[in-house]
Amino acid sequence: MRHRRSRFVPALLLAVVTAVSLAPAMAVAQETDDQLAVGRLRLDPCEEVDGAWCGTLRVPFDRADPAAGTIPVNFEWYPAEQAPVGTMVAVEGGPGYPSTGSRDYYIELFGGLQRSRNLLLVDNRGTGASALINCRPLQRWHLALGDDEYDRRVAACGNQLNTARPLPGGGFVHGSDLYGTANAARDLADVLAALETGPVDLYGDSYGSYFGQTFAARYPGLLRSLTLDATWPVLGTDPFYISTIETARIAFDLACRRSVACALAAPGSSMARVGALAERLRRAPVVGQTREPGSAPSTWKVDVGVLIALVNNAGSDAGVYRELDAAARAVLERRDGAPLLRLAAKSLYTADGGPVREWSAGQYSAVYCTDYPQAFDMRAPLAVRQAQYEAAVDALPDGAFAPFTVEEWATSPVAEFDDCLHWPAPVRDDPPITGRPPLVPPTLPVLVLSGGLDTLTTWTDGAVVAEQLGPSARWVKVENTIHVTALADPYGCASGLVRQFVRHPERLHTMDVSCASRIPEVRVVGDFPRRLSGATPATARKGNQAGAAGLKLATVGAAAVGDAIAQWWYLPGSRGHGLRGGWFTLEGDVSVKFDLHKVRFVADTTVDGTATWNTGTGKVTAQVVVKGPRGATATLRMRWDDLARHPRATVSGRTGSGTRLAATLPAP
Repeated sequence: MRHRRSRFVPALLLAVVTAVSLAPAMAVAQETDDQLAVGRLRLDPCEEVDGAWCGTLRVPFDRADPAAGTIPVNFEWYPAEQAPVGTMVAVEGGPGYPSTGSRDYYIELFGGLQRSRNLLLVDNRGTGASALINCRPLQRWHLALGDDEYDRRVAACGNQLNTARPLPGGGFVHGSDLYGTANAARDLADVLAALETGPVDLYGDSYGSYFGQTFAARYPGLLRSLTLDATWPVLGTDPFYISTIETARIAFDLACRRSVACALAAPGSSMARVGALAERLRRAPVVGQTREPGSAPSTWKVDVGVLIALVNNAGSDAGVYRELDAAARAVLERRDGAPLLRLAAKSLYTADGGPVREWSAGQYSAVYCTDYPQAFDMRAPLAVRQAQYEAAVDALPDGAFAPFTVEEWATSPVAEFDDCLHWPAPVRDDPPITGRPPLVPPTLPVLVLSGGLDTLTTWTDGAVVAEQLGPSARWVKVENTIHVTALADPYGCASGLVRQFVRHPERLHTMDVSCASRIPEVRVVGDFPRRLSGATPATARKGNQAGAAGLKLATVGAAAVGDAIAQWWYLPGSRGHGLRGGWFTLEGDVSVKFDLHKVRFVADTTVDGTATWNTGTGKVTAQVVVKGPRGATATLRMRWDDLARHPRATVSGRTGSGTRLAATLPAP
């Protein structure tokens, strides 16, 4: 929903809605002369994309003013392997991400269904190859440049869009409010008409689900089914997104309570401990050296603003749930900032916007400032906007963002409440949805999926969307999952529900969704001990002869392996580093092999050896040598199931003195 900093966010004209009618039957695709004829269009083979056909449809830039000319809308078409029974359409989020950029995820999601269904990916206007917005200064903005510079570049981007397209009689097209969701929906309707697809099955994730609501409300007859994954209301959204922190308070407590290691190590409220850390950081930020994934050591400072960014990121980065509680306790109880510094360095995105074809910062702002609710009147002069915004912030209850203050949250690195203050005033009134609930007819089945730990598009928001859509919608809360449930789905639950729904939309309300309540918990770290002496001993099993010292070696050895696996999600290459020293390398895709070299999960103990993690089955096996202080050593074998609920690791081996070790502990 809001990706900009976390990557990880007068009515003068009424736009004319293009009337669209689709052929009642599927148009037959015919391949001739290295082209594919689909409906009224001829498509060419996509370069470097096997099995795909690429096309472009020119659509009006401003449907209320033909003089504004046309723009290209780019799409990829994946024909069904056999006679098609329908077409699926997937729309990416952001805003700013092109749908074609996520083709691999969509092909994986709809695998199997493509035997009898076409797949269509359309880049929304302003993204990818669809009239891409390239505001270079805004694209190159990064966190160190500060909010004032961001505001200046946002304003410059809006002005660029308003002077980019000359009009035949003089002047320019006022383009800054022509990239909104309503126009993107019109574009897709035109593409479907040109391809003669018939009613389609539309899947939208994150902002793509915001788009999906808009499209369904405007063109319900063009849809056979609608799936909204990680959604929030188009109608009635709070401009301060208070549901984010409201959900975070619940989610952090749930994540710890559901994880055996955290629940045993730290009963009580996880969010209360985050609040205690905030109070500590107000007195003195945590400063020290750490490593961003794949980078050399650098100095980081974690203050309250960075802590807020981490809490905000948890909704799209389960690693924050996994580590923040234990990292907070390490600071509060032992003045140990290493886990917190590393978590900030790997979770927070501080670079610029990256390649514009992969994500357009300009299109993000063009949609955010055109469609999303603001705490001020976008038609008002800047001074009035500023005064309205300050009054709106002052009116917020003191505890609205507890355990943080309103000022802390509103001025944090991830707050975007005032980002559109300097965006050009609109000259058109073109809201995404103009009707009132119910937004779709009762004949259109809609599946709404919400992640139980998603704080960006919260489960409460998803429930509201389902209610607004009407009685044909069914809302499913997928427990223990974060932002976007069905893409890169390791458990197969949400993705399976999507496929089942697309096959038989008419069975939506009788469909078995019980898997959504059985998703394994996020395994929250129990503790980050500084030294071996502070580790909790593993639990002895039958046949164990090792004492507490040996069982602590088992705990640290397993933790080092589990920590390396957890870092895999962040690494840009094949080399990572231990929390307090050492390194590991990895190779493989489905079966990932780790080689650990003097990895230090605690400061005075090294772990060497190998581990294998099968990402498909969840099976983890490892053989390691753990060397602690004063000659303490152990040679260990261990295994656990990474995809199980409440998994336990079993450890066996011998200490340096030859004593047999047999133990178990919560899987790290």
